[in-house]
Amino acid sequence: MLAKNAVRLRAFVRSRVHNDADADDISQEAYARVLARSRATPLKDPVAYAFRVALNLLSDQRRPGAPDVNEPIDDAAASDAPSPFEVLDMKQRADLFTRALQRMPRLRREVFVLRQSADLSYPEIAARLNISVEAAQKHFSRAAFEVRKAVDMERVR
Repeated sequence: MLAKNAVRLRAFVRSRVHNDADADDISQEAYARVLARSRATPLKDPVAYAFRVALNLLSDQRRPGAPDVNEPIDDAAASDAPSPFEVLDMKQRADLFTRALQRMPRLRREVFVLRQSADLSYPEIAARLNISVEAAQKHFSRAAFEVRKAVDMERVR
């Protein structure tokens, strides 16, 4: 995904610096930092993160006494803890998921939770809830659709 956007990132950086060499250096450093970060924590949107890193590097470059963008990354200083923005995003997603589950009929919610959380097969769910395997599949499919719909509607807002 990052490779597909390399030209866009370089053009973005080039529009803000005075020469190709600096654009190349900043773009490469942005990619290096994204890759280093993604080793420790999966990134939701690595391309957006690369653009943010590039902006930060551009900002740092303009500050007097700023470190050199080519300075090696100190892996020991990196934190495995999620950023405050990542924590907020996870909380918002969990709240959205909980609300979507609460709106479902009881049986549909039970099938969904048993399939997703308990990792039960459809025959196991059917036996536990005294329904047919086809009904378990139907309830799960509809529940998954409702969750996706809730997430899609939230993205539009």
